[in-house]
Amino acid sequence: LDAFLEEIAADELRIIRCAVYPGRWAQFSQDHGLNWQVVPFRAGGATGVPESSGVYCFIVGNSLGGLPQVLFPLYAGETKNLRSRYMQYLTERTSERGRKQVRKFLNVFWGEADFCFAEHEADKPRLREIERALNDSLLPPYSLRDFSAEVKASRNAWQ
Repeated sequence: LDAFLEEIAADELRIIRCAVYPGRWAQFSQDHGLNWQVVPFRAGGATGVPESSGVYCFIVGNSLGGLPQVLFPLYAGETKNLRSRYMQYLTERTSERGRKQVRKFLNVFWGEADFCFAEHEADKPRLREIERALNDSLLPPYSLRDFSAEVKASRNAWQ
């Protein structure tokens, strides 16, 4: 592990603090009707991602021997080019200039995280609105901004 990861206590690396609100996700899904696709987040994986605008979310999960798979959202965002953004995250994972919280989850869950995306043709302000609603519905622990004021206040109280 590089010096960045060594600074973080080993037993803290994989802790994911989340709050689950199925009602918020149901409302988001109803309001936006997005068609989600999933590709593994790996070197060379960008070929499965289109060069169109949309929203995305990194997820990680485990199958527990016969039980349904449990998935955790890590980080969500929006972009005018999904493939380009995917490739930027591949670069950020190993860059000393990368955002610390993003580098953390990209490295800790390397080889395990998936990149979920939904294409959506919209201007930047509309994509930001959808991103904010997505963050409000999922409360991904590595997303630090882009929440509504109401959700941000309650999230900051426990996060």
